[in-house]
Amino acid sequence: MKATFAFLADTETHNLVRKLSWDIHKKYCTGINICLLPPHVSIKQPFAISSLEPLEGYMAELAGSMDPFTIHLTGLKLVEATMDGLNTGVLWLNVQEMESLRQLHDRVNRELTLHFGDVSAAFDGPEYNFHMTVALGTQPIDMYSRIHAEFADRLNGLRYIAREIAMFVHDDHEDVNTSYVVYKILPLGVHK
Repeated sequence: MKATFAFLADTETHNLVRKLSWDIHKKYCTGINICLLPPHVSIKQPFAISSLEPLEGYMAELAGSMDPFTIHLTGLKLVEATMDGLNTGVLWLNVQEMESLRQLHDRVNRELTLHFGDVSAAFDGPEYNFHMTVALGTQPIDMYSRIHAEFADRLNGLRYIAREIAMFVHDDHEDVNTSYVVYKILPLGVHK
């Protein structure tokens, strides 16, 4: 199985982001599988894990060691991607780079490696782009370019206070795009 950690959006941000995802889908048939998980900012890309129980213990320590903090979503960004042989795109709300968020990403990768061994995942590391995904490639890249041009002025400059961390879990026997579930949610800072 695979697991990952992410900060959940607050209610207002959740609703705004999901409305944007829905509006894009209704006009351009981009699909809504990305909407099966709540809007979030990943702190760690999915990694292989054999047992969730010890990971839950780590998650409790991690959540307890952090206070709620502000996340700045700076605007809609288009990223080219190849999925199932299709040159397509991903639309996400870019997260303003913060030293504290980068240090947390590095800390989580380091601590997970110490506790659980190899937790490497594609895209982790110094070049990782913090983001909140809005739409995920079921149309060709030229369609995503049109979508981006039309919707780029929506949701610029959003801010919210991250108060919860979630663990998402994926069963290796299921389709990776539709089978992640929200396994656990913890408030930040409660366990100090």
